[in-house]
Amino acid sequence: MHAQGADPVIAAFYRAALEPGQWCAAMQAFAQLAGGEVACCFLKAETGTAPSRAYLSGIEEQAWEDGYRRYYHALDPGYAVLTCGTPGRMHLMQEYFSERTVAHSEYFQDFYLRVGVRYSCSGIVRDDDGLTILSAHRAAGQGRYDARTRAQLQRVLDHLPNVLRLRDTAQQAQVRGTLAWKALDALPRAILLVDASLRLVYMNPAAQCLLTVTPQVPPLIALRGGNFGLVVGSVQQQLAQRVRLACANLACARPAPLYLADADGRPALEIGILPVALPLEQGWHGEVPRLAMLSLRPLFRAARRQGAAVAARPWRLTGAEWALALALADGVESASYALRQGVCISTVRSQIQAILRKTGTRRSNEIASLFSALEWGTGALP
Repeated sequence: MHAQGADPVIAAFYRAALEPGQWCAAMQAFAQLAGGEVACCFLKAETGTAPSRAYLSGIEEQAWEDGYRRYYHALDPGYAVLTCGTPGRMHLMQEYFSERTVAHSEYFQDFYLRVGVRYSCSGIVRDDDGLTILSAHRAAGQGRYDARTRAQLQRVLDHLPNVLRLRDTAQQAQVRGTLAWKALDALPRAILLVDASLRLVYMNPAAQCLLTVTPQVPPLIALRGGNFGLVVGSVQQQLAQRVRLACANLACARPAPLYLADADGRPALEIGILPVALPLEQGWHGEVPRLAMLSLRPLFRAARRQGAAVAARPWRLTGAEWALALALADGVESASYALRQGVCISTVRSQIQAILRKTGTRRSNEIASLFSALEWGTGALP
């Protein structure tokens, strides 16, 4: 796995969105994060069609063109897993296909194993009217995936819709100096750009909305004299240090996001820090200044109480289902939850089945992932 975690890989994808020549580097970084050598990102107009566009790393393009794109894409059993589940989730294919299945599959025997790979972790997102698949692959000798690696790859997939939107906006722009700003304005994720001294250089509309509409966020942020800051001193110190490193294009020893807690001590805001180099104005000449990109994400489970209004609950969940989903997102086991609530385990299991049915998920751990990842207050709720 990449020694610095997912953040440098996410930064590489955003850079590739603005600089197409960097897609190879982004895919190599993604493969390294996965602990393998092969990674693919490709677009399909619909499930039964051949991929129309692809970014590859670690696999010969000729093998891809003559093998996968020409024929084996139609036999790939992974599509059934990806298209039947909720988009935006990374799946460990080792959980779906046994050794017996692999041994009797034309796809695995005649293509997948022949190009030197055995285990994959794949996810799918909607890309306009098509499907974009992001996958990482390991050879048999590199071993199966574990949950921690899947979680790191999931973080990259979470950013992929924004990366693709940024790429498309960049391709449509005519003037290089305005392209980055137009692209960032289009992102639904709250983005701020600051210099090494935390001076606020740019804030996209999603960030403006977040800082004015989402009630739990403004008390955690301090905007004074054009500088971005946090009310918690210890986290502010970490932020300042991380921003200086990002602006200097230096590696961070702890690249994971920073977290701020609400008044009750629960995580309420995630702050990702990524290095970025963008022209400050149209027609910029000379060296592009280094900035730090702050990606703000309010944490779904910290924003509400169990008594949230019916209109605020996604998927028409009942109050009991809502409370259970939030508990699962916080890592509470169903048996412990039943004991805590004073109900039968069969009642909790029935509620889990109802949540699965309403959300389109298939397992309780998918419920936990879904509710942990959802954004609150930025229009991301279904």
